[in-house]
Amino acid sequence: MSDELPWQAELWSRINEARRGGRLGHALLLAGPAGVGKRSFARRLSASLMCEARAEDGRACGACRGCVQVAAGSHPNLTWMTREYNEKTEKEKRDISMDQLRTMMERLSLASHYGQARVVVIDPADALNVNGVNAVLKTVEEPPAGLHILLISERPMALAPTLRSRCQRLTFQIPPADEAQAWLRAQVSNIDAAAALHEANGAPLSALEARESGASELHRTWRDQLLAVANQKSDPLVTAGRLAPAGSKLSADMVQDWLRQFQRTLHQLLRSLAGVSDERTFATVATRLGPGHIEQLLVEIIESQRRVHGNANPQLAVESLMISWWRRNAP
Repeated sequence: MSDELPWQAELWSRINEARRGGRLGHALLLAGPAGVGKRSFARRLSASLMCEARAEDGRACGACRGCVQVAAGSHPNLTWMTREYNEKTEKEKRDISMDQLRTMMERLSLASHYGQARVVVIDPADALNVNGVNAVLKTVEEPPAGLHILLISERPMALAPTLRSRCQRLTFQIPPADEAQAWLRAQVSNIDAAAALHEANGAPLSALEARESGASELHRTWRDQLLAVANQKSDPLVTAGRLAPAGSKLSADMVQDWLRQFQRTLHQLLRSLAGVSDERTFATVATRLGPGHIEQLLVEIIESQRRVHGNANPQLAVESLMISWWRRNAP
């Protein structure tokens, strides 16, 4: 899949004009929902800044030394930081560590290779703890020449205001449905693009990932299970015990995915109440619950996401939510 996404054309044009005019900020906050291409944009911008034969429209040539190294993930001027994986817990660590940030600052203390720009990508930026924010803030306030820091976040309001206010914000949004469907059909043959995007809340890259991983079928199974419990046709604890596919272990990552699907189901119920969805599958449940119970369940899901990301037992988190879901739907 190319990093050049059609719904980002206008944003790319504005950023390229800013670069050409010397107005590109040294700290950029790439903010928006999952699955709309923030990381693709960051890769594309990084390649452009390090390209030795960049086109007038900002496109990287793809063939020079800089482009080859960026594509291979070995360019000495590019640092991409994300959460490290903890092999003991089999989960990503909660924070981007200070050791990672110290390594980044040591690299920035050295001269730039090839006399080119340097790029640091922090993904996700809201994984910075208090000490991490302070370290990045110092670099943002006193940046070395030619440095660009790209902060990626799906929860920009979770960032410290002191850091957020010092960044040039790039807002990524869900693309128009016709554009997203056309792009998705170009990536995958024989796909119901409208249905896939509906399942992914309109996010094209999320829809593509779900299709390629087989997750879309699993998500539909989870949705159907939730509706069966809501309609008192399935026992909540039995259903919670069958969450993982046969032969699979119920991991924290799988529960986080299930929690996101639960959120999508609740959003579909809210759309049904608002009259923007005529799917009868949701109408009865939506009417029975009403907006108050739906909003309370959304709050419970957010709290469960926080706890599972910590050390909470994933199975117990699922069972607790299933019981709450069943009780709120009781006649």
